[in-house]
Amino acid sequence: MTIPFQVNYRFDPQTCRHYLNDFCTVLHCHHFVSLYTQLADDAVHFEGERLLKETAEDTFYDVLTDYFTKHHHTTIADQIDIAEQYWQTVGMGKLHFLEVGKYTVRADMPSSHVDQGWLVKWGVKQQPINFITAGFVTAVAALVNHRPPRSYAVRELKSLVSGDEKSVFKATLK
Repeated sequence: MTIPFQVNYRFDPQTCRHYLNDFCTVLHCHHFVSLYTQLADDAVHFEGERLLKETAEDTFYDVLTDYFTKHHHTTIADQIDIAEQYWQTVGMGKLHFLEVGKYTVRADMPSSHVDQGWLVKWGVKQQPINFITAGFVTAVAALVNHRPPRSYAVRELKSLVSGDEKSVFKATLK
């Protein structure tokens, strides 16, 4: 049974900020996300990929922790259900958690707005570019297993931007 993800959206005209469930939120645009993903991918000497993954992990960890606490979602099934709905609600695509264990968490993504934006701008890329999704997957893995951020390492095993039918992520306990 799906638990509905509750969205409380508000715009603050004084600061020109958007809030989703009391968290300041930048509304998703796949072209914009593709651009800063490209920036992170290019920033090899500054560890752009790692920084984007860790920023995503920290942000989503806090957002989901707050939501789970406020709405009393304590079971893994409920938390996974809400996480999948959240991902789609914020416009990132469709993500499904297929295996959720203590040591391994696997997810697939049949639809990704980051990949769509990338493909329109630059075409196929052999290396995965879903750094934000990777951070989200590690955040969810840590949360459902009652661990802090950076407890899991994630790899994107298949990638839509590389021509695969879906992106596949595997997070493993460090």
